[in-house]
Amino acid sequence: MNLRYGPRKIVLLLLLCLSLTATACSGGSKNAGGGGGAASPSASGSESAGGSESAGGGKVKLKFMYWGSAFEKAAMEKTIQSFNESHPNIEVKGEHVTGDYNAKMNTLMATGELPDVAYLGEGLALKWATDGKLLDMTPFLDTYPELGNRLKQSYYYYAPGKTIGTNSAVEMITLYYNRELFEEAGVAPPPSKGDDAWTWDQFVDTAKKLTKDGSGKTPYDTGFNPKNIVQYGVSVPTWFGGWYPLLLSNGGDITNEDGSKFTMDSPEAIEVFTKLQDLMYKDYVAPTATQQQNMPATNLRLQTKKVAMAIEGQWSLLDFASTKMNVGIGVLPKFKQPTTIVLGAPTVIFANTKHQQEALEFYMYHNNPEQVDLFSKGLWMPLQEEYYTDQSKIDSWIKNDAHPAEYRQAVIDYTLGFAKRSPAYSLKNFVEIEPKINAALDKVWTNKEPAEKVLRDMAKDVQPLLQGKYDAGQ
Repeated sequence: MNLRYGPRKIVLLLLLCLSLTATACSGGSKNAGGGGGAASPSASGSESAGGSESAGGGKVKLKFMYWGSAFEKAAMEKTIQSFNESHPNIEVKGEHVTGDYNAKMNTLMATGELPDVAYLGEGLALKWATDGKLLDMTPFLDTYPELGNRLKQSYYYYAPGKTIGTNSAVEMITLYYNRELFEEAGVAPPPSKGDDAWTWDQFVDTAKKLTKDGSGKTPYDTGFNPKNIVQYGVSVPTWFGGWYPLLLSNGGDITNEDGSKFTMDSPEAIEVFTKLQDLMYKDYVAPTATQQQNMPATNLRLQTKKVAMAIEGQWSLLDFASTKMNVGIGVLPKFKQPTTIVLGAPTVIFANTKHQQEALEFYMYHNNPEQVDLFSKGLWMPLQEEYYTDQSKIDSWIKNDAHPAEYRQAVIDYTLGFAKRSPAYSLKNFVEIEPKINAALDKVWTNKEPAEKVLRDMAKDVQPLLQGKYDAGQ
């Protein structure tokens, strides 16, 4: 989710100043990694962070805010209920936000009525962590093995040796395909091992064999009509999940290593975006951005045979499972090195929670594969390494009808061996940079200008926004 920062109203600033003054005079508990933090709410009985309650010997009350689909909401409500039942001394109240989550959080920050625990977009989370408003989880990495033994790609570092924790769950980018279409065409399916990833030319060749016009002809056949395509070989999303893994695969990136110089106009980047543009307008194997807007969701594109393959996030497995279609999973095509990316927004604890220990208990519980069925249903991937290396742990979340037989190789092993972080983990100001990139790339996806010109022109818009990278201290 892209988060934006808007100006605060004067009245909210006054409330913030008053709240901070009250906080400075109070004897609140110390927070590990605190150093700042948001204001406490006014004495209104609110059950928000700083306003979470513990009356006498009664229950500690915590507030948890999150977003997500109706399915995710139902699963989280079930998790919260289970947590409350198994922790008689704690009562968590969940709030599912359906509107502008960023606006909601900014307002709560200004008024000092923040929750104790919450989902938070990457950009806002890293900024607030730098300002001392989120709990530094580093001191707890040894105390809680389930926090310290997570996939290394999933941690969000905001300063050397300091982390706000990890994604709420792991996600990655993969390649889905309709097995039936491959069998009908007599074409070998995508490789499930990273080491066997198709070259770009092999990928395009396969996509051509699976692209058909209204007469059943492919781009290899004489008389093929590119203006009447009824089945495309592949669809590729136009957001960074569709192109960033390929950019990294070719040795390119958005910026140089320290985030000070724009590099999407490099020869490596130009090659990748030219090839992606060619998929739509030269090879005729992928629907254009405009055509994709008129297509159904990815799972339905494959089910209705509008496309044979689709680059998409792992989370779509939940939707594929609901269609009962014979879906397969393969690794992404490569340029120089097999590459995918890990991505996903974090869950955070606010530094001013009055009940740090109880907040940590819920934080560890809310994405535990033993407590949440979002993992076995196909929406989430676990965070702990043991769920990628221990066979009994692996079976506990993928040995079911939702996960195809090749999932272990195509997703788990692929993530362990070939996944790099999305730019949202480290590139400062990415919430402002990404819209500039997207606006420029629209000219590629609509074929208004050659990729090379678009990327070279993009530099003047993105370079002034660069502020470096967050130092992971690794």
